[in-house]
Amino acid sequence: MSELARRYAQALWQVSPDGEALERTARALMEEPALWEALCSPAVQAGEKGRVLARLPGLEEGGPLPHFYRLLAEKGRMALLPEIVEAFHGLELARRGGARCVLTCVHPLEAEELEKLRAALCRLHHKKEIVFDVRTDPALLGGFTLDIEGVRYDKSVRGALGRMGRQLEERRMA
Repeated sequence: MSELARRYAQALWQVSPDGEALERTARALMEEPALWEALCSPAVQAGEKGRVLARLPGLEEGGPLPHFYRLLAEKGRMALLPEIVEAFHGLELARRGGARCVLTCVHPLEAEELEKLRAALCRLHHKKEIVFDVRTDPALLGGFTLDIEGVRYDKSVRGALGRMGRQLEERRMA
């Protein structure tokens, strides 16, 4: 996720912490392929994008979202919207005392294992809630990696082999 998307999400959060409206309207924009392509295209003028956005149902002038979408269109940054929505959800999660964790493993964990891991991470990071983004990567060979709040835990076979190789190299150099 880009720093720019995080900044846009933070700015939107400060003026309107309504994640449901953002989710609903962003999904409506992104699910219509022709509309989404036109909104993200540099070939379509910003003014035309603004006029299209003004006519869309659900983007009434009452709230900050129509202005936010027009700003993204004017700056040519509409393609950042999926990242902005993800960053916004991260802000909502943090407000509730939670955190997002990327779990990468060879095979997805069973529900019971995932709950044990969630409980351990909640204790370790002093969180009320952990939301997992589970990814699979056969290159890990076994085990898993966790990325949470800028901390990486590498309990993979590939990571262990790499550490062992570095230790052997250090001993050889000594």
